[in-house]
Amino acid sequence: MSEQADRAGAPELRRVGLCATCAHRREVPNRRGSVFYLCRLSQSDPAYPRYPRLPVLSCAGYEHER
Repeated sequence: MSEQADRAGAPELRRVGLCATCAHRREVPNRRGSVFYLCRLSQSDPAYPRYPRLPVLSCAGYEHER
């Protein structure tokens, strides 16, 4: 298992993709228990969707969280 999978958890990494470990994500839970992944890059650059379709397999703005 890779370091990326260790940090995010393998099932989440498969379901969410790069957003699971991206420094620009913000997890937004709703009342029903679902979690949405907000891309904070969308606030300053309209090229990035606010809530990207998951799983995200490639992204020019991806930065691994520290």
